[in-house]
Amino acid sequence: MKKVTLDLDKCVACGMCVKVCPDVFEADMSTLKVALKGGTKNGKIWTAEIEASDCLDKAADMCMMNAIFVEE
Repeated sequence: MKKVTLDLDKCVACGMCVKVCPDVFEADMSTLKVALKGGTKNGKIWTAEIEASDCLDKAADMCMMNAIFVEE
């Protein structure tokens, strides 16, 4: 399992993470940002425990605002 954190203060909703890893990330029309599927939102921070997947690291690497953090 990996811990994924998404910082909405940094997110500009470019959608790259949704394209790269749609099983984990989704567009959130209520905030016009991105959300973590099955995650928990606390203020402007989303967190989730996700099965290890290559797309998680790729989404974090491709995030131009460094809004996605992945930990083992």
